[in-house]
Amino acid sequence: MADAREQPATTSSAPPPSETQKTPIAAAAAAGGSSTQTTHDPQTWQSALLGQLEKFRRYPSQAMAEHQEGTPRVTFSMDRQGHVLSVILAQTSGYAQLDQEALSLPARAQPLPPPPDEIMGNPVTLTVPIEFTLSQN
Repeated sequence: MADAREQPATTSSAPPPSETQKTPIAAAAAAGGSSTQTTHDPQTWQSALLGQLEKFRRYPSQAMAEHQEGTPRVTFSMDRQGHVLSVILAQTSGYAQLDQEALSLPARAQPLPPPPDEIMGNPVTLTVPIEFTLSQN
C-alpha cells in the first residue's frame, strides 16, 4: 500500500456514519465537569458545549479499521439560541473520514447550549479541536 492518508474533506453535506463508538473531544480551555445546563459562567458554558459535542461524536468504522488517528479543528458559528449557522475545517487531521466527521458534528449535536450574555457576538464563532484516538488505555 502507498500512503494511507487521504485528501481532507471540505464540506459537511455527506450523511454521518452510523457507528456509535466515541472518543473524547479535546478542549484547551474546558475545565470542570460537563453540565447540560447553561449558566452565566463562560467556563461552565464551554464545558456544557463540549459535552454536547462529545455526546454526538462518532468514530468512523473504516477510519478505526485503518487505524486512522488525528485531531481536526473545526470553526463553527452559532446563533444566540444554539443553532449552528456554518462549519468549516480550520485544520485537517490528514484523513478525509475524520475531517468529515468533525465537520458534521456541530450540526448533528444542535441545538447547542446557548451562550451566556458574557460571550459577545451574534453569531458566536468558535474553533474546537476534535480528537480521534484509538488508544486502549
